[in-house]
Amino acid sequence: MGKRELVLIAAFLVVGVVVYQATAPPAPPGSDVSVGGIFQQIRRHMQGARETAEGSSQQTVAVGHDVETVRLLVSRPSELIVTGSDRNDISIETRATARGYTQAEARAAADAIAVKAETQSGAIVLTGAWDDHRGSSGYLTQVSITILVPRRLGIRIDPHLGGLTVSNVASLECKSSRGETRVVDTAGSVQLTHANGTLEVRGGTSLKLSARNSRGEVSGLSGTTSIDATGARLKLSALTGALEIESRNSDLTIENITGLTSPLRYNGTGGELRITDLRTEARIDGRNTDVAVMLGAAAPVTIYNVGDIDVTAPPGGYTLDAVANDGKITTGDSSITATPSEGPDARVSAKIRGGGPTMTLRATRGRIDVRAPAGAGK
Repeated sequence: MGKRELVLIAAFLVVGVVVYQATAPPAPPGSDVSVGGIFQQIRRHMQGARETAEGSSQQTVAVGHDVETVRLLVSRPSELIVTGSDRNDISIETRATARGYTQAEARAAADAIAVKAETQSGAIVLTGAWDDHRGSSGYLTQVSITILVPRRLGIRIDPHLGGLTVSNVASLECKSSRGETRVVDTAGSVQLTHANGTLEVRGGTSLKLSARNSRGEVSGLSGTTSIDATGARLKLSALTGALEIESRNSDLTIENITGLTSPLRYNGTGGELRITDLRTEARIDGRNTDVAVMLGAAAPVTIYNVGDIDVTAPPGGYTLDAVANDGKITTGDSSITATPSEGPDARVSAKIRGGGPTMTLRATRGRIDVRAPAGAGK
């Protein structure tokens, strides 16, 4: 671009500003509109928020003896940490980072964050209030809220976006957490809806979990664990209650469950299911699911799948009842002397090592492979 073109562009800009000033309606009383002001606004938008400031605050909220729950309403993205301890009040610490065109604008935005507390019928409601929208003035880029509560209190969290850590509280109910989430050492029940991030749930008397695109681990539950998983990848371990799973296109690994009480129920479509050391009654229904189950002891186990079934037999006696519709049956357990029947529906029915609880296997358009017990021949 030559000098002539640059001069023409500058001339058009000047003429445009003059025409705008001449034809624009009168400015409201007290306003300051000028050519310099217009160029200042253009400069602000071109240079952006160039200054950064940090702010923090701390407050304490008294807790009455009739209060049983803390409800958190933090609708803006933030890092939220809630920790139970031996205390009689609630401590709230906030930290914020903001940007602005000037240091004053950035500082004002960082200091504007607030958490309001009020008591409502046996609960303390903590509400976060701040503006995080980007505009011509300062805006927040990062918010962290740390809350210390008496460990006797239950926690209820409305939908939250950002990192969430909850520990050592009486119970937890979280309607939605999107992002990295940790819930550990809960004394009572946990109800959690989680999406799009890493997940750790450790401890609690029971769990009701809805997981969407979650990646992580669930462990240490002493009561019923109920999981509804979609597109998730989870490891479940050290569970000592009943286990119920609804799964869609999820990869689940279940291990270290010697204390699991019956029943184990799984209903899934797609994905993978891996279970090791199963010792209790189980019913598994899969549709195009990659199923592999290793039994640590004989137990009444029923597995239906549209697709393949891989089972490692228990070391003790059991009764095998296997049918592969439009498939075949293979056996690696030397104690299985029965020969699978020929034809479109392969069958094996026999008492193995003297018989015992029945292992019922049904595969449609798939293979059934009954492997030798773990450690056999070693």
